[in-house]
Amino acid sequence: MTEKRGEDLEGHERLQRILAAAGVASRRKAEDLIRSGRVTVDGKVVTQLGSKFNPDRVTVRVDGRVIRRRPFRYVLVNKPSGLITTTSDERGRRTVMELVSGTERLYPVGRLDRKTEGLLLFTNDGDVANRVMHPRYGLAKEYEILTPQKPNDKTMQQVRSGILLDGKTVVPEEFRVVRESAEGVLLTIVVHEGLNRIVRRMMEAASIPVTRLRRVRIGPLSLAGIPRGAHRELTGGELQSLLQAVHLDRDGDSATTQPTATRPRLSKTSSHGSSGTRSNRQPLVG
Repeated sequence: MTEKRGEDLEGHERLQRILAAAGVASRRKAEDLIRSGRVTVDGKVVTQLGSKFNPDRVTVRVDGRVIRRRPFRYVLVNKPSGLITTTSDERGRRTVMELVSGTERLYPVGRLDRKTEGLLLFTNDGDVANRVMHPRYGLAKEYEILTPQKPNDKTMQQVRSGILLDGKTVVPEEFRVVRESAEGVLLTIVVHEGLNRIVRRMMEAASIPVTRLRRVRIGPLSLAGIPRGAHRELTGGELQSLLQAVHLDRDGDSATTQPTATRPRLSKTSSHGSSGTRSNRQPLVG
């Protein structure tokens, strides 16, 4: 076995990451498989967490079954209202999984509640998913809020000064009025925390009614040009920007496949809205 502990050699990866990249299990569950002695490398049982191997030079088995690496995929989805952000639902409700296609099993990164629309990232790259969600990396999440009337200055300042949620004061990076129209008032807010229903709870605390809520940005990734219900692969440039944002170096990592298209093809689920692309950001109203 070409095992390595300590500093990385080129091409060597932690065994649990190899399992996660192959779609066997999440990183945490992969660690359980290793501890329980169900994983072998070149015929030898490995129970030491942190053991590193070159996946191109060893044969890894789980319960005797050979696992094979799969390419990473990164997909942006414009979630419509009414779908549950989960891979399956025991109550038979529609989930966001119907919005993505392909043979690889992808997972939504983070959640949007059933009524909230907008940007979701799907991937089978556990490292990227964990870092996008981890508060340590503090990726900015930008939301558009449609409300019936313009909040007064005192209410706007209340939100800007911070709202107490789960024992922590959440101070938005930005909170402002974008425009007023016959549909209502469009606000935008940028937060870095990943608390459950964070924007809706902040608006509730400030007594700002929410007619519609949509996420339009996660870190360097934007919803621009993706119609409601559609999805597309990340471009190579977007992927590099995301990896930089979460401080993940993938140079020379054979497990990563980077899209090369400069104008990605959009895929559309026919039951949601109209197809086609739009220039600039889609308006929330209208």
